[in-house]
Amino acid sequence: MSALFYSVTHRPYVFIFLLAFLAFSWMEQGRLRTLIWLVSGYLVALAAEWASVNPDIRVPFGYYVYHHDVLANDLTIFGVPFFDSLSFAFLSYVSFSFAQFFMSPLWRRGFDYQRVTSRGIRNSPATLFIGAALMTLIDVVVDPVAHLGRHWFLGDIYHYPSPGYHFDVTMANYAGWFVVGWAIIFINQRVDALLAARELASGKAVTLPYVPAKGLFAPLFWAGILLFNLGVQAWLGWSYQPEPGVEFDAPEVRKLFLSSCFVVAPVLLLAAIQLIKPSNRPSDAELTAWLADYPSPKLASRIP
Repeated sequence: MSALFYSVTHRPYVFIFLLAFLAFSWMEQGRLRTLIWLVSGYLVALAAEWASVNPDIRVPFGYYVYHHDVLANDLTIFGVPFFDSLSFAFLSYVSFSFAQFFMSPLWRRGFDYQRVTSRGIRNSPATLFIGAALMTLIDVVVDPVAHLGRHWFLGDIYHYPSPGYHFDVTMANYAGWFVVGWAIIFINQRVDALLAARELASGKAVTLPYVPAKGLFAPLFWAGILLFNLGVQAWLGWSYQPEPGVEFDAPEVRKLFLSSCFVVAPVLLLAAIQLIKPSNRPSDAELTAWLADYPSPKLASRIP
């Protein structure tokens, strides 16, 4: 219990994002699906990380090594930090939800945006692929700065014995993130389909709460995670003063920051276009199908 308390108090950013995921997912898909996503996301990530740090397996992320002397006070499961595998649950969900944002029309009244996502769109192969890709893009920004953890509050928790070409991060790692993101999303798409069939048979569909501007939560959550990491990169590149004798390449970190901006900016620009594009508005048939899949009496009363 003390190890868990240490992880919560010394990795607060992880658990803040986790709490945001729990609230956001509950509003979008209900309590049961949120719990299933949390558990399945953690277990898939734990299995993937355990296999990758095992020198006899080394997949799907490629081989890397955790520094257990630095992690001595943290909760670890099978040699993997609890907070690290747990983060895959909310990173996969926000990427999946953001993928639905790109795939769906948006109902709008003033600043109240609601994403009109039918169950067919939610569980489609296209949403699965885009969600896994968006999760991989998160890691393209996160992993290089995490690799510099010795210079900020994350700590020097791991390294690649054979550094890769992208700021020491390997291409196998990014491929692994796509595979793991794909697996978590695919599992939960299939779970949702099974639960939906059961709910349809019983006539007890999950009623979701109406929250103003809920359609904006996914892009804002995804952007928030990336902006946090971009902020760390900018601080390291322009403000960090290493202790005497500590090797640190500030110009290289500035390059990392700029390259990360070029990764994030186009995605956010496309998201902004989704908001203002006149053709991205739902038809009456789409609204009816959406409210049938995801009943919300309060929202239905707002739609003429």
